[in-house]
Amino acid sequence: MKFRHSLLASVLALGAALRAFAVGETLDLVSISDKPLEFDYNSKEMVVLDARLTYGELVLTADEIRYNDQTRVATARGHIVLTRGPVRLVADAGTYSLADGKVRLANTRAGYYPLYLEGRELEGNTSEFTLQDATLSYGEPGTYTPTLRAKSIDFIAGKSFRAHDARLRLGPIPLFPLPVFSQRLDTPPLQTDIRAGFRSSTGAFLDVTALAPVASGVHFGPEVGLYSKRGVIVGPAAEYDTQRGDTSYFGWLRSGWIYDFGSRANRGLDSEGRQVGAHRGYFDWRNRVTHGEHFSLMNQITYWSDSEVIRDYARQRFARNQQPETFVELAYTGDNTVASAFGRFQPNDFQVTRRREPELRADLLAHPIVPGLIQRGSLAFVRLREDNSTLALDRSSERFDAYYGLESPTVLTPWLTVTPVAGARVTHYFSALGGKDDYTRVLGQIGADVRARAYGEFEVKNARWGIDGLRHLVEPFAQYRYLPDAEKGRAYIPDIDRSVFSTRLQPLDLGDIRSLDALSALNTLRYGLAQRLQTRDGKGGVRDLVILTLAQDRHFNRLVAPALRRTSDLHADIALMPAPWIRFDAFQRLDPHNFRLEEFNSGITLTDSHFWTARFGTQFLRGQLEEYTLDAAIRLNERFTLTGLWRYDAIASQFYEQVYGLRQTFRNLWSLEYQIAFYEGQRRESGFQFRVQLEVFKF
Repeated sequence: MKFRHSLLASVLALGAALRAFAVGETLDLVSISDKPLEFDYNSKEMVVLDARLTYGELVLTADEIRYNDQTRVATARGHIVLTRGPVRLVADAGTYSLADGKVRLANTRAGYYPLYLEGRELEGNTSEFTLQDATLSYGEPGTYTPTLRAKSIDFIAGKSFRAHDARLRLGPIPLFPLPVFSQRLDTPPLQTDIRAGFRSSTGAFLDVTALAPVASGVHFGPEVGLYSKRGVIVGPAAEYDTQRGDTSYFGWLRSGWIYDFGSRANRGLDSEGRQVGAHRGYFDWRNRVTHGEHFSLMNQITYWSDSEVIRDYARQRFARNQQPETFVELAYTGDNTVASAFGRFQPNDFQVTRRREPELRADLLAHPIVPGLIQRGSLAFVRLREDNSTLALDRSSERFDAYYGLESPTVLTPWLTVTPVAGARVTHYFSALGGKDDYTRVLGQIGADVRARAYGEFEVKNARWGIDGLRHLVEPFAQYRYLPDAEKGRAYIPDIDRSVFSTRLQPLDLGDIRSLDALSALNTLRYGLAQRLQTRDGKGGVRDLVILTLAQDRHFNRLVAPALRRTSDLHADIALMPAPWIRFDAFQRLDPHNFRLEEFNSGITLTDSHFWTARFGTQFLRGQLEEYTLDAAIRLNERFTLTGLWRYDAIASQFYEQVYGLRQTFRNLWSLEYQIAFYEGQRRESGFQFRVQLEVFKF
C-alpha cells in the first residue's frame, strides 16, 4: 500500500536526512519536477518520481528512486545517472548502498577518457567494479574504433583493468583472442604504426609495426616491411614499461631480417666502400632495469649486418641513430659510492669502436670528511681493445687507474666562494709499448675554483609578455688547473682512450678527464660569466627569460704544446624565452685573435597551440658546414594540418631535402599523414619519395 500524503512523506524524508546527517553526510531526496513524495508501507520505502538523490559527493538521478531508511539502500530504475566526483555511470536499473558505497547496476555505460565501457551488469563501487558481458572501446564506439569484448572486466578507475576471456576487435572486425590480460590505463592496448609509399631505390613499400598487450605494461608483435624491389623484411618487436615487486622494467626491441634480391647497384656500398650483401638484418634492444633503491642494469644491444640497413629499411629511426652502439652496465649505488661493471662491444665489422671488455669501477662521490673538506675518488680496471681489418688496426691494453682528490670550499664573503683543489692519479699499464713489459704513471694536480654571486631585482610589469618583476642573477667564475708532466710516458702507452673531435671546452679537472692515454700537460685558467634573467611565474615559482653563459680558456704551457694557442675560442651559450610561445637558443664559438666566427648553431621556435608551429635553425662550422632548416606545421581545422620541412646547404647552394605533408586525424585515435619528399646532393636516398604514414591509438 502506498501513502500519497505529501506532508507525512516529507516528515519521513526529513527524518532520513537527519539520520544521514548524524553519520557525517547530508541526504537530500527530491523530485526534480515537484511530483509528490510517496511512502510504500509494504516495503518501508520512500518513493520519488523524476528523482534526484544527493549524498555528499554522490548525485543519483532516475525516473524513480525508492529509498529504505532502515537498510540505507536506494533502488532506482529508468534513465539512471550516477555521478561521484569525475565518475559517471549510466544504467537502466540498479541499487546503491549509502552505508558502504556498494553499487549494482544493470545495462551499464561508463566513460573514463579515453575509454568507453558498457556491460550487462556492474557490481562494486564507483572506483573499483566488475563488469559482466563487457565491451571496452578506445574512444566513442564506431566503425573503426578498437574494441575489447570480454566475459568480464575488473576495472580500477585511473589505474588499470583486467579482462577475462576477451577478444580484440577493430570495429566489427575480429583481430585476435586475449584469454586473460591486464592493462594500465596510461598505455594504449594496441600500438600500430603503418607506413606506405614509393622510393625509386626500394620501389613501393609497406611497413607495419603492430604491438599487442601480452602482459601488464608489455606489448609484443611483428615488424614487417614489404619492398617491391627488395623483398620482405620481418622481425619481432616489443615495448615494455612495467613493475614486478621492487623491480621495474623499461625498454623496447626492434629487429628485421631480409634476403635482399635487389641488384648490386641498388644495394650499393657500405661506409667502408664494400659491396652490401644480400643477407641483411638488424637487431636493436634497449633496456633499463632497476631493483630497489640500489641496483640498476642498463643495456643497448645493436647489430647491423651493414652500415646502410637502417637507412634502407627503418629510415624513420636513422636520423636518431646513425652509428650502432652496444654496451651493458650493471651498477650498485650506495650513500656516497657507486660500483659498476661496464662493457662496450663491437658486433659490427664496418666501424671502429674502442671496446671496454670490461671496465670495473668504484666511484667515491664528493662528500665531506670533516666540515670544510670534501673528498672524492675512483678505482678502475679496464681491458681496452680497438681493431679494424680494413685499416689493419689491432691494439689492446689492460689498465688500472686510481684517483683521489680533496676540495676545501671557503666562503670569503656571502657573495664569493673560493675552493682550493688538489688531486693525484695513478695509472698502471700491464702491457706497455717501447720495449717495456709494463708502465706506471703518477700525476698530481693543484688548482682552485672561484665563484661569485650577485643579483638585482626590479619591479617591472608587462601583461603582454607575462612579466611580473625581474631578477638578474650574475655569477662570474674561474677554474685553474696545473697538471705538469702529463705527457710523460706517451711512448710506452697504447693510444686507445684518446680525445675525440669536439668543439666544446673539455673537462679541466684531472678526475674528470677520460682521454687518459693521450694526456697533455695543463697549466690553464678557465674563466667565464653565467647570467639569468627571471620573472615570477603565474603558476608558482619563477620562469627563466634569458640564460647566457660565456667561457674561455687561457693556456700558460705553450712551451710544452707549441701548437696550442695562448687563448682559446670564446664559447657562448644563450637561450631566450620571453614568452611561452617563443624560444631562441644558440651556441657560438668566436676566435678572439681575429674576431672571426668559427661556429654558430641556433634555433628559434614559434608556437601557436591552436593554429601553427615553426622552427628555424642554422648550423655553421667554418670550412665544413653551413646549413639552414625550417620545420613548420599549419593547422587548417580540427582534422587537417599542413606540414613542411626544408633543409638548405649553403656551401653546395641547394635544398638537399624538401618534405611536404598533409596530416589527417580520425576520431582522435588515428593519424594519417601523406608526404612528398625531394632530395638533392650525394645521398643514398632516392631523389623522389612518396610516403603515407598511419599511426593508431594516439592519445
